[in-house]
Amino acid sequence: MMTFSDLGISENIVRALHDNHITIPTEIQIKAIPHILQKNQDLVAVAQTGTGKTAAFCLPILQSINPKFNKIQALVLVPTRELGQQVAREFFLFSKYLPRVFAEPVYGGASIDEQIEKLIRPTHVVVATPGRLIDLLERNALSLNDLNYLVLDEADEMINMGFKAEIDEILKSCKEGITRLLFTATMPKDVREMINEYMADDAVEIRINAEELVNQKIEHQYLIYKKGLKLEYLKAFLNERTDQRGILFCRTKIAAKRLSKQLAGFVIATDAIHGNLNQESREKVLRGFKNHRINLLVATDIAARGIDVKNLDYIVHYRLPENTEQYTHRSGRTARAGKSGVSVSFVQKEELNEIKSLETKLNIQFSALEVTIEPETQNSPPITIFMNMGTAQDFDSVSLKDFLAEEAGLDHAEIRNVVVEEHRSHFDVPEKYQVQILANLNGFKRSHRNIRLSLTNSNAKRDLL
Repeated sequence: MMTFSDLGISENIVRALHDNHITIPTEIQIKAIPHILQKNQDLVAVAQTGTGKTAAFCLPILQSINPKFNKIQALVLVPTRELGQQVAREFFLFSKYLPRVFAEPVYGGASIDEQIEKLIRPTHVVVATPGRLIDLLERNALSLNDLNYLVLDEADEMINMGFKAEIDEILKSCKEGITRLLFTATMPKDVREMINEYMADDAVEIRINAEELVNQKIEHQYLIYKKGLKLEYLKAFLNERTDQRGILFCRTKIAAKRLSKQLAGFVIATDAIHGNLNQESREKVLRGFKNHRINLLVATDIAARGIDVKNLDYIVHYRLPENTEQYTHRSGRTARAGKSGVSVSFVQKEELNEIKSLETKLNIQFSALEVTIEPETQNSPPITIFMNMGTAQDFDSVSLKDFLAEEAGLDHAEIRNVVVEEHRSHFDVPEKYQVQILANLNGFKRSHRNIRLSLTNSNAKRDLL
């Protein structure tokens, strides 16, 4: 069995790998590491998500860095802040027993002045998102004159996110003679064009399981739901996986926020990341997910890019992605590091042709998944909820309905008999929403006032909050 030492990795780096329980190289590492160590030749590596691409370039570059030369010798471009932090952390972890090699992540959404201050210190590797790197270059905060390696990590994702112009500018600004390494999970037309324009004519291309466009350890399923009952089908699916963890993908940030509100108080601890979250809130959600306080993360494709969470059991496509590349990247969040996982697509019967299309284009097979939803309680009377908010807090009957829809995940049509007075209001909703409303509005403040809810039941009033 091949070892990292067999690939030419030094003893000190192998020791650090062992400290992190990494002992056997993956296929992409076996093919890429010797090439990067031994040849001054551009490399294109196409491999599925979760196959160890980061270490495939991190280890040989780390071994090639001259720690006594305090200049930027390697640049890694990444699509997102989270991936940048992850890559920089791997440089840090694997250099544990080496003379200090300093890797600095720089990205948008954080103070550029603080990043400039850090770059004044000795820095050997910069891991950057394209937009922030250009900002720093324009301020002369760093120099790429001494660069030996340029890595494009998740190149397809960077193109997908609209960074083509920034990448063009960066590639054109780099000196001749550096080694360019491009890693990608898919090969769309735009990535192929970029390779043809910027990579050397003798660039070597390696593919891992070229006939397998998607990780073969992923089981692909589709679940047909009835119109108007999609949420109930989702809850039935989750009810069977209360001890598992996964990511659910929505197409829009509005849909992601709304679905997380609808799942509030459910048996699965759920939260969402989307474009409307500030960085502090986003990091709080991700910490909760990584620390197992949250079992289901609801996300948009853009918001989830770069997130690396180990041991996910399943992926849910609440709506089918727009293209095969998105399906590949979404599904690749599970079944990492040799483990298995499930990718489930929620569809209606008329969408089965799209499932067939994915099967054909990605050379995969789907199986049908069936769940049993709980029947609706018939003729259950609505409940009346009283709230300590009214016109003094700028509510009227319309804005109160909008508030409950946005912050509690309710449907407008389900909110009835709304009455708003100066300092209080009340409304009727189906009883099934009681826990959902409580979970969403607990601790909510409006106009510097904590919301309090109470419930009438047989003419006896008791607090919900």
